[in-house]
Amino acid sequence: MNVLILTNHLVELCGSEIQVLEIYKYFKERDHNISVYANILGEPLIEYFDKNDLITNLEQINLENINFIWSQHCMVARLFQNHIHKNIDLKLISVHLSPYEMMELCSLPYMKLLDCIYVANSKETKDKLVSLGIETNNIFISSNCAPSKYLDNSIKETKLNNILVVSNHLPQEMIEATNILSKDFNVNIIGGKKAVLVTPELIKQYDMIITIGKTVQYGLLSNIPVYCYDHFGGPGFLNFENYEVAKYYNFSGRGFEKKTAEEIVLEIRENFQFSVNFFNKFSKKNDFILEYFMDNLFQQNKKCILTKEKQQLLLPFVAFEKKIAELYSLMKKEQHYTGQLLLEMVKLKTELNSKEEKLTNFSKELYLANEKINYKESKIIKLQKEKQKLKRKLKKTPIIFLLALTMLLVFIYKPI
Repeated sequence: MNVLILTNHLVELCGSEIQVLEIYKYFKERDHNISVYANILGEPLIEYFDKNDLITNLEQINLENINFIWSQHCMVARLFQNHIHKNIDLKLISVHLSPYEMMELCSLPYMKLLDCIYVANSKETKDKLVSLGIETNNIFISSNCAPSKYLDNSIKETKLNNILVVSNHLPQEMIEATNILSKDFNVNIIGGKKAVLVTPELIKQYDMIITIGKTVQYGLLSNIPVYCYDHFGGPGFLNFENYEVAKYYNFSGRGFEKKTAEEIVLEIRENFQFSVNFFNKFSKKNDFILEYFMDNLFQQNKKCILTKEKQQLLLPFVAFEKKIAELYSLMKKEQHYTGQLLLEMVKLKTELNSKEEKLTNFSKELYLANEKINYKESKIIKLQKEKQKLKRKLKKTPIIFLLALTMLLVFIYKPI
């Protein structure tokens, strides 16, 4: 089968990009012919793709040979910008990874014309699509599924020693919490500048994971407790009470309050063993296995027949797609710049806190030194006073001695 994967960007080790990588590997392992096109390509992510499968020009794509299209981020209309094909019969999947991101929703007006299949990453996203006129029975929830290689059904009985934190946008309260936790546990933070591809081998080295989104499914499949929290807030450790709400919001942390660093530390210390129990008993792993989801998707008989008339209807949206891609590129640059500034601010704040701590310690040492100096000065003053007193006594001694001698002589030579 000839597969085409379309997405706006393949650069960072982030949610939508990791999904493309896992879908790509799914097809690659089954010996399908795959072409991947993105508006923006870059390292480190493209290192995980076969360079021969990456397309840098839409003109390289021959749609008449394609059987399956996985499309993220408003990418379909431009396929017809320079060429109208004869009738094309294929399976078209319109993928949506957010209920509010503009690139996830702005393609709906013309995707409706194509009679495609919709994939939503969560129930929340599906509800948004339904509210915008998409038929509910034509939307399949992927639950941000993960490859079956993460699956581990062994019962875990472990104490908390090693903590993995996975985040590209760690909030200040979590930074403070990890600093506190680092005093008693081994804490490793990956994400942002320290980009690392999460693998089954990596997460099995840890007793728990602090994260949101994609990595949560890795923990659910691997029986590794997840503390779900990031810049949106979060429920903390997943358990029987908060699981359904957290799942509805794609384990993004939305739908829950934010916490203080002290609350996070206390919950991790006190609730870890309860979370181990939840993950050992978790019985809905099939909801998150990529192979199960994709197999079910292929069983859907619905196909998209792109007639010449439908292709013509897409042409007015070509300029729209180009503009969206340009705006997103600018937005990503701004986010990157802002992210760099935030990282620098966090770094400077950490350095400032360290210097303030050193200054506080120095102030304490200076205070103690002043106390010692004051004590020694008071002792010196006391000794000086005693010395002066002794001098006065010594000055008086000769006079007293002469008086005593005179009186003695008078007594000796006194006439009888």
